[in-house]
Amino acid sequence: MQLNCDLGEGYGNYSMPVDEAIMPYLHQANIACGFHAGDPLHIKQAVALAIKHGVSIGAHPSYPDLQGFGRRSMAIESEELIAIIQYQIGALHAVCQFAGSHCQYVKPHGALYHDIVNNQTVRLACFSAIAATGLDLPVMLPATQTPFHLVNDAEKYGLKILFEAFADRAYLDSGLLAPRHMAGSVLDVKKALAQAKRLINHNEIVTISGQVLPLHADSLCVHSDSPEAVLLVQKIAACL
Repeated sequence: MQLNCDLGEGYGNYSMPVDEAIMPYLHQANIACGFHAGDPLHIKQAVALAIKHGVSIGAHPSYPDLQGFGRRSMAIESEELIAIIQYQIGALHAVCQFAGSHCQYVKPHGALYHDIVNNQTVRLACFSAIAATGLDLPVMLPATQTPFHLVNDAEKYGLKILFEAFADRAYLDSGLLAPRHMAGSVLDVKKALAQAKRLINHNEIVTISGQVLPLHADSLCVHSDSPEAVLLVQKIAACL
């Protein structure tokens, strides 16, 4: 099991203060590409931190939604969406190359991440965009109870999927994340650590209603804007 976090999300005068503290404990860093967060300086700094600590670098592309932090779904034609995704991956890959490294995977952000699961048109556009970069990048997507449609569509484009579970977010009985507006959807450190241990040791979660569900994941995510994110990452890293 790998440990990942969304980083490089500062913008202008607004800095995310946890990047430097969290990076040493990670295996993978999902670095913003400028469309939901991240500006050239913060992106460059995050890449440098990842290289310093030997952390794999992933592109974290989004819908063009700075105001909504990429958490609002957008109706975008496939041709334009392909260009939007490739633009962001290309930018991050170039920053990595200038620093002597390279982009190693793609993790879509926010609403785009969830739309890929729920909307085949969006999914195929994203898979097409990633495959056409020629960079042989796996795509990180949520572990679900029914991953077969994701795997089958990814195989059409020669893509590998890295399945991800979340330490700090509650799950519904469907195996999907509880919406952020739902009470209890963001877990405190104690509950998040318990969920992380259960995923690491047993490949399962306990849903918000108390149901136990199997959930296989290759990587475990902690959100950098979660309460006490640094402490949670440290504790999960110790478990791993």
